[in-house]
Amino acid sequence: MVLSLDYEIFGNGTGDVRQHMTEPTERMARACEKYKMPLTVFFEAEEYLAFGREREKLVSALGYDPADEVRAQAVDLAKRGHDLQLHVHPEWVGATFEQDRWRLRPEKRTVDSLFETVAETSEYIRTRKAVIDGLWEEAGSTRRVTAFRAGAFCAQPSGKLLPALAANGIAIDSSVVKKMTRHDGQVDLDFMAAPAGRRHWLVSMDVAREDPDGSVMEIPIDSRMGRRIQQLTPRRMLAKFSGNVPMEKQREMVSQLGMGRSPVSIARFLMRPFPIKLDFHNMSARQMLHWVRNAPPAPAGDMDVIMLIGHSKEHRDDANFEAFLAGVAGDRSLEVVSLSDVAERWKKLRVES
Repeated sequence: MVLSLDYEIFGNGTGDVRQHMTEPTERMARACEKYKMPLTVFFEAEEYLAFGREREKLVSALGYDPADEVRAQAVDLAKRGHDLQLHVHPEWVGATFEQDRWRLRPEKRTVDSLFETVAETSEYIRTRKAVIDGLWEEAGSTRRVTAFRAGAFCAQPSGKLLPALAANGIAIDSSVVKKMTRHDGQVDLDFMAAPAGRRHWLVSMDVAREDPDGSVMEIPIDSRMGRRIQQLTPRRMLAKFSGNVPMEKQREMVSQLGMGRSPVSIARFLMRPFPIKLDFHNMSARQMLHWVRNAPPAPAGDMDVIMLIGHSKEHRDDANFEAFLAGVAGDRSLEVVSLSDVAERWKKLRVES
């Protein structure tokens, strides 16, 4: 299994780098090290570049340099054996910090929306990959970026993104949540066609459609179909609506849900089928252990990879996270690896076949 962490502040630009990124990530990394497990950190390159561009304003407003702090932490994590991979929210392209708040481009939610051609998209991915590769180099490692995750899972359309990943030697995408759909005027994604019962599949033009001749492997975030009402757990509510989350972001999340106000519309919303992600910040240790121990076996010939997800900004419960790691460590049938490890194993399997 892979413990993947989206390393970022909130999608609308709110949040504090220390409170929502560096401090919770350090606590999680120490817990992983206690059990000799790597954490795979999806480093938000576009956000990081914005921190660097607006360094003067941010230091004046915050009293510290966010770009320097996340860079230093990423390098330190790489030195300690953790994994760094590429994560991008395109709405941060050209973002500015004005009057103590970020101004983003909400109309730009996908990499494909940024450019007209595959060549331009490939160059964009090259430069963002180089940011993370530079962190690996600074850590004294020969590892390089081998995986990508789209911000907010917005990897469709993929007609420019996937060829750009392949052109830059990025072998893995991990943006799909099976059966997830979203159509709200800003985002249009539909993962209903993703292969059922598969841990991973090859893709070339659409992350949710298998292409045996594809050169990028899609490893979806593990999920189970349920209903919206199953998400109304105390742990998830605290992760989304506690004092740790800026009020502006809480209001935005409620608005995006489109639940309505009448009892009938609320009931319909809560009973709507919905994929529940294996998220180690929204589930109890017992739930997560039950989930991974009882996962259906991988098809013959497939690597048996289960992708878990978390977000640095949602990490609150150190004890629950460590209890999960302790349970995994005590189960010989389970192993935590990095995405770099997965890419190496896949490369070896392809050569052997």
